Amino acid sequence: MKKTLTIVILLISFQSYKSFAQLGFQAGPVGIFGEAFPTADGLDKLGGALGFTFGALYNVPLGDQFIIQPAINYLNKKWSDELENLNSGNIEKTKMSVNYLEIPVQFVFTGGKDKGFFAGVGPSFNLGLSGKRTVAFNGNTTTTDYKFGSGLNEEAPFTIAVNAMIGYSFGAIHLGLNFSQGLSNQPSDNIDRGNVNHLALRLGYVLR
Repeated sequence: MKKTLTIVILLISFQSYKSFAQLGFQAGPVGIFGEAFPTADGLDKLGGALGFTFGALYNVPLGDQFIIQPAINYLNKKWSDELENLNSGNIEKTKMSVNYLEIPVQFVFTGGKDKGFFAGVGPSFNLGLSGKRTVAFNGNTTTTDYKFGSGLNEEAPFTIAVNAMIGYSFGAIHLGLNFSQGLSNQPSDNIDRGNVNHLALRLGYVLR
């Protein structure tokens, strides 16, 4: 009888706990700080261009004013540049597009309110998925894969980063600005990597 009562209490507690947790979805643009990756002629670096992100989050309450927010996001980062070929006068376009799976776990202060400002910080774990380098010149387009691995000139597939955010909640809808800075497997000297940093503006909706 005691075992049965204990199980019932645990089940009720678990269901009650789940009822406070909230599943949400988010998406938005991604920006890059600084330049990376050489242009087609190798004389310059590509500038950061807008990428995109989308994913899901889960709000787990931690007292009245805080939540733990794990999330899983698809993350696309882009770099691009256009150069005029001095010999032909044609425009040479170089683009880099690199995709990651981002898993941040943030400790978020909400002030205990459904509406209002919030701020959070925590670790982020990024897994490299794929990438493409595209060069378009004189009507011809060349595409090569961006490699993840441990070989020469390859980016390590796993990166630990720190993520910070600030935003405003309108209730079920929230708008957050996220900054992520890579900590592990960062580039050195003239080596270029896509895992350094990014800024993401996310519009989200939390199911209630």
